[in-house]
Amino acid sequence: MKVLLLIPHKLAGDRHLAVRKSERPQADYDALAEELRAVYGAQVDILDLNMVASDRGWMVRLVRRLFGFNWALAMLGYQRCGRYDAVFAHSEIVGLPFAMLISTMSRRPRFAMNAYYITGKRNALWYRVFRAHRHIDKIFTLVRRQYDAAREELRISESKLVQLNTCGFVDAKFFGAALTQTVNENQICSAGLEFRDYETLLKAVARLPDVKLKIDPGSPWSLHKSGIDRMSIPPNAEICHMEMGAVRHLYAESAAVVIPLFINPIGAGMTTLVEAMSMGKPVIVTRSKDNTYAGMTDIIDGDNVLLVNAGDVDGLSKAIERVIGDAELRRRIGANGRKWAEEHAGRQPWLDIVVSALGGSAWSENHRGRPEAGLGHLCGD
Repeated sequence: MKVLLLIPHKLAGDRHLAVRKSERPQADYDALAEELRAVYGAQVDILDLNMVASDRGWMVRLVRRLFGFNWALAMLGYQRCGRYDAVFAHSEIVGLPFAMLISTMSRRPRFAMNAYYITGKRNALWYRVFRAHRHIDKIFTLVRRQYDAAREELRISESKLVQLNTCGFVDAKFFGAALTQTVNENQICSAGLEFRDYETLLKAVARLPDVKLKIDPGSPWSLHKSGIDRMSIPPNAEICHMEMGAVRHLYAESAAVVIPLFINPIGAGMTTLVEAMSMGKPVIVTRSKDNTYAGMTDIIDGDNVLLVNAGDVDGLSKAIERVIGDAELRRRIGANGRKWAEEHAGRQPWLDIVVSALGGSAWSENHRGRPEAGLGHLCGD
């Protein structure tokens, strides 16, 4: 079996060594490649944006010039996919143009992709007008709203949709490892870029001069702009740009992790949430319109997180003050959060689901005897 992974990032050449040295988490696509090799003895190749930049073919260079790197990655994948049995796209920004390209093939490889933002107007155009999903075998969604929109609004067949109820895209083992680091009980931190409302967080912390805030407003994949350089930074806040994996130390030295969000339909902040929970850190996070976090009813205010309203400076300030001033609350929420992560962020159940989708019927012939309980997620719930 031969599998091609399309990853719309510039991958570091030394990332495998860094993972072995416990300096950075293992990316989900590298874990997927390892699992495919283990289960099927598959040949797994990865195409990333570095390969797009170095490709000398005139078609890839033309597409890159006209439409950008992600579309050029789709073109490069299309040019090479004929020799593969299956293709996996890490995001719809490359997966949707790739789906349209392979629609021209008389015999195409099996194709699966992650879909983070089906409800976005631009992405909905791909489904409504171009019917790109006809050429995709499995579409993985991370939050229920996106799954429901795909099924009910776009009328995508339920057989194509996979609602991932496991957060194995996070290397919980890396973040769950104990760190011998002193905790500053007056420090909180925040990290990430997607739909982050750092202006509200900075205003909240400005009211708490005895609280130290550190923010790492970066992301290896988000296309959003933080705009934090144009915001008013209070004297008790610090902006720090950290290398991949180093955010674990930022979490470790902080008493709590805050994830301030704009209202959004995609479960933004989930990676940071799971990372912090895996470390047993109490998390303050913005609630969604339905009073949950991203529709997840087992993320419970006052039990395994603290929820605050979007844009509520006063409410966020009080939540920070509460968690900083109550060590027992921090311990309890942190412990419950870690228990939730242990139950929901196992990488193996996630791998089983994705590998199953890529392998198709070959899965039943080559599966290594693991229980198949997690495969119920393939039907949506």
